Amino acid sequence: MPSLNQPPEPDQLEVSIFGPGVGECVVVHLGNSHWVVVDSCVECRSKRPIALEYLEGLGLDPASTIKLIVVSHWHDDHIAGIAEILGIAKSAKVVCSAALRRADFFTLVASAERAMMESPGTAEFLRILKTLEERAPNGSRVGSVAPLWAIANSLLLRLEPPVVPLSTEVQALSPSHGALSLAFQEIGQEFPKLGAVKRRTVAQSPNQVAIVVWMRIGDMRILLGSDLEEGKSPTLGWQAILASDLRDGGLADVFKVPHHGSKNADSPTVWTKIVKQDPIAVVTPYASGATPLPTLDDISRLKRRTSRAYVTAPPTGWSPPRRSNSVERTVSEVVRNRRVILGQMGHVRIRVHTTSLTSPRVDLFGTAQRL
Repeated sequence: MPSLNQPPEPDQLEVSIFGPGVGECVVVHLGNSHWVVVDSCVECRSKRPIALEYLEGLGLDPASTIKLIVVSHWHDDHIAGIAEILGIAKSAKVVCSAALRRADFFTLVASAERAMMESPGTAEFLRILKTLEERAPNGSRVGSVAPLWAIANSLLLRLEPPVVPLSTEVQALSPSHGALSLAFQEIGQEFPKLGAVKRRTVAQSPNQVAIVVWMRIGDMRILLGSDLEEGKSPTLGWQAILASDLRDGGLADVFKVPHHGSKNADSPTVWTKIVKQDPIAVVTPYASGATPLPTLDDISRLKRRTSRAYVTAPPTGWSPPRRSNSVERTVSEVVRNRRVILGQMGHVRIRVHTTSLTSPRVDLFGTAQRL
């Protein structure tokens, strides 16, 4: 039986993908106790970010082992707990989508401090900014402290031996310049006007400007698709990535499937142009909407793409727990529809030795299962 709490060896690479049904987090070991965290979700029992829970369970100190934190976009299911991770990971740099550089977004985030109904995503981002301000060097100009901003083809991290076993690069494949231009227009519309009804910050732009992460570790490639969607324009979404001539020409061995396996994020060309044949593919479900993702059609499509597809939790969500008959009657009279949107944390762990990158091992924990 694989042990959940056995840390990887110094020359072992690891990709761990977590998902409880709403939220996702990816934790990657680059070797020699150098870790990268992409997005965050909270473990429902401890109420702590799963990345911290996992690394501490391995006997590691997140303060020194986490070298990079990537906030792929600011939807609530990808950002929960990220400020707590940053607060502990004092040696890490944090990267966000360049779309968030717009002044209106900073004003919107600041308004979360005063809002009667705030978006958890904007509130979490406000905590990130405050943490960065606290770490700023003495004499830093007000407003000059911010995360590192990612745009398509920007380099996020480079490490070379002997710091890590193999030459390593972490790169952003998105957002595209076209997506940024649209996002700057849309974010401005979210800022509440005097006398207008305050709206929650939702909409399409966060997905369109999400950071897709590409990792090259020796001859191995890892593609973390975030929530980037397929678009009809060659300047947006996956089409913009496919059109780029600046991307590393390798093919991904491991693919974190974008946007919970939904059809609007699944580009057939990605599977043939960026991903190896029959890759290890992992989906995190989303059980909070009217139609849980991935749907049965999504699952069938993904299984046609690869024979090695995994999901971190049951894709159909969870049934509400049964209570006493009197309580059930009362709930049924008050609530028309109900479901549990947070379940047990599922964990797909992929490990491979740097001396044999062609023989990865996949272990499943919690609710994770093979499709």
